[in-house]
Amino acid sequence: MAYIKHTSTLARQPLALFGLCLSVTANASLLDLDDPGIAERCELQLGWQQPRSDHSATTLKTAATCNQGQWEWHLGFEHQHLGVENQLLAFESQTNSSNNEQQTELGIKLPLHADTGPWQSALAINLQHHHQDNHPIAGEVLGIMGYQMARDLRLYSNLGFYQHAAQSPQLIAGVAIALAPSEDQQWVGEIYRKASEAHAYRLAYQWLLKRQLQLEFSLGNDLMGSAQQFGADITFFFK
Repeated sequence: MAYIKHTSTLARQPLALFGLCLSVTANASLLDLDDPGIAERCELQLGWQQPRSDHSATTLKTAATCNQGQWEWHLGFEHQHLGVENQLLAFESQTNSSNNEQQTELGIKLPLHADTGPWQSALAINLQHHHQDNHPIAGEVLGIMGYQMARDLRLYSNLGFYQHAAQSPQLIAGVAIALAPSEDQQWVGEIYRKASEAHAYRLAYQWLLKRQLQLEFSLGNDLMGSAQQFGADITFFFK
């Protein structure tokens, strides 16, 4: 699935949850970099993220994803409590003095061709509503590529753009590599560019329990090493 991405927040706090998902469970993650695979069934994901430098700045995310045969849809919600520094920046840039920001996202993902050989590709289209923004509607389009390098090694990339109100389109680009030493465990490393202020990397560990529950723990930072963040999420699978 394609996941909630908050560009106006990234400009103030450059690191977003980002990563990949276990191949055995398709798209079970609230991390940002998308996988070309389609969800095998319905999923419910709950996520948490917090900067190391500011324990008052917490982000909570939830998303539901369902398979519709040859394509999938998702509906997600994000709630972010801004730290003191980001509250001041938000007030200066958006005349918004609220301590909290919320965002809702509705999106679909369509495979571009059948799964043949090591390559996969898909197209994701997402519509977002920023609840505290004077111009709340935003959208993004992503091209997604995946390559099976070896039985336990996969490479993913995303390339697209983000459009918010009358602002200039912003480039979204990222690449990640996923190593799965077993069917129920995976390590992910990725690097991405979301906006001119948002160059970041993230490492994540994913653990699948009896194909019914997945746990994920992540650690990320911007490329300057000044925005370290921790993240955790849990995914439930439904038949």
